[in-house]
Amino acid sequence: MSDVPEPNRRPEWAALEQHRDQGLPGLRELFADDPSRAERYVVHVGDLRIDYSKHLVTDETLRLLRELAVATDVFGLRDAMFRGERINTTEDRAVLHIALRAPRDAVVEVDGENVVPAVHAVLDRMADFANRVRSGEWTGHTGRRIRNVVNIGIGGSDLGPAMAYEALRAYTARDLTFRFVSNVDGADLHEAVRDLDPAETLFIVASKTFTTIETVTNATSARGWLLDGLGGDEKAVARHFVALSTDAEKVSAFGIDTANMFEFWDWVGGRYSYDSAIGLSLMIAIGPDRFREMLDGFRIVDDHFRTAPPEANAPLLMGLLGVWYNNFHDAQSHAVLPYSHYLSKFTAYLQQLDMESNGKYVGRDGREVDWQTGPVVWGTPGTNGQHAYYQLIHQGTKLIPADFIGFAQPVEELSDGLAAQHDLLMANFFAQTQALAFGKTPDEVRAEGVPEELVPHKTFQGNHPTT
Repeated sequence: MSDVPEPNRRPEWAALEQHRDQGLPGLRELFADDPSRAERYVVHVGDLRIDYSKHLVTDETLRLLRELAVATDVFGLRDAMFRGERINTTEDRAVLHIALRAPRDAVVEVDGENVVPAVHAVLDRMADFANRVRSGEWTGHTGRRIRNVVNIGIGGSDLGPAMAYEALRAYTARDLTFRFVSNVDGADLHEAVRDLDPAETLFIVASKTFTTIETVTNATSARGWLLDGLGGDEKAVARHFVALSTDAEKVSAFGIDTANMFEFWDWVGGRYSYDSAIGLSLMIAIGPDRFREMLDGFRIVDDHFRTAPPEANAPLLMGLLGVWYNNFHDAQSHAVLPYSHYLSKFTAYLQQLDMESNGKYVGRDGREVDWQTGPVVWGTPGTNGQHAYYQLIHQGTKLIPADFIGFAQPVEELSDGLAAQHDLLMANFFAQTQALAFGKTPDEVRAEGVPEELVPHKTFQGNHPTT
């Protein structure tokens, strides 16, 4: 792997600064000068349509950003990741979550060993267990079927599964109840189990080392709750607890049958882990077939990132736009605004994915950097934010790039009335991006008959970038 120079020491960085300082046209002018902009500035990845036409960029901006990516060896690092090289330099590990969704016949090597067979062996064990729980074949200590599943984890062991469960709730087994516990505050576990029957409850404890303080504390308390409810028989633990871990000794000492321990590997980062064994609760919820469909979707994006040309590579493009605003426009935050109730936990998931990855003030060589490594990621779903903080995005003094995420069709079949509400939701979705991009001039406000003293308060400057 090549030695990567500091990006802001490169001539490509200076070229972007000069380009910015020359001044760019506003979005009204950019669209007026290029009627095809809305069609040209679009990337497709599987069923995703990513429209970046409302960003403060020109063809020249994008060309200069791609040159910066080349200069900083983004493509070399990408390829090294896919080859299984140890690009996680602080832990001397490969970063190979892509192997978790590789097809059975693929070859993905770490230190000369193809890890794909091991990945699918775990997936097959997960599928068998999930089917047994879903069908009622797996029973609790008293012989009653499991009706409640409680996932105990924190960080990637909680945020990913909890987010994906909400996102895919329309496909879940509605006769099962799922809860997610992460906070060491006992109120979290208390509220999760207070209306559950211990005889019908399965706990999934997610901790690679089985030493994570919050997870082990909650698991120990859950164990006490279970035993109190089932007469104190220690044998009950083996029927009501499974582990997502690699430490068989600690798992066994807890009382969990190691036959019900599902492993994952040190090349799986926590924030990328819910398509590994960490996703067992999700697999029980949506079923193994749906889970594998989800993995297929991951793989579509993986293949796109690996093979798409730079000018049409969605992950590269979105990353470069982030660099453009964070470093060249002093944008300190980035809003993620899903217009879908099912994506209510998506922004929280992205906070870890982005901010834990980039939240450092030193580079890989340990030296302090003097450029911005990432913004604060925040946001809430649907129209809720419109009645809370959109005022700041539209008319405030901060530049806040925003990602709007919506579904052309409702995820779940809805009654006529609720289907009409989806149309209203998406009307807001499109209207907000239009208003943020193009604003409203004083003359347009006056044309609406607004009193002159209120014109400044009703004016929107526009030029707020959105995807």
